[in-house]
Amino acid sequence: MAGIYIHIPFCKKACHYCNFHFSTSLNLKNGFLDALLKEVELQRAYLQGQPISSIYFGGGTPSLLDPNELISILSRIRNLYPLDNNPEITLEANPDDIDVQKLETWQDAGVNRLSIGIQSFFQEDLDWMNRAHTASQS
Repeated sequence: MAGIYIHIPFCKKACHYCNFHFSTSLNLKNGFLDALLKEVELQRAYLQGQPISSIYFGGGTPSLLDPNELISILSRIRNLYPLDNNPEITLEANPDDIDVQKLETWQDAGVNRLSIGIQSFFQEDLDWMNRAHTASQS
């Protein structure tokens, strides 16, 4: 049993508490995604055919991916790796990135778990943290 973590290093803005590697510019996103798809292929031998039980998209802000980009990454993984019968596929998402259409697309792509980055339900806290979403969106 194995899992795959995919770091999507892009954010709308820099949260004051965050120490992760990220960029608030999407200029490099296409090149990053091309490199990521190649890396998924290159790491295949490392897992030696072990079934994948979980795929976790963390960040940064993976919910900034265009749905077709997410579908492309998951398709590459499905084509190259054996998956468990019901793998847990998690996507980190911020409240301001979530709408019904995205939820349906993510579900159709295979995402079956969301990690929602609310951080606080209080606007004062969100302002202090420099979060992109509002308390009402939480």
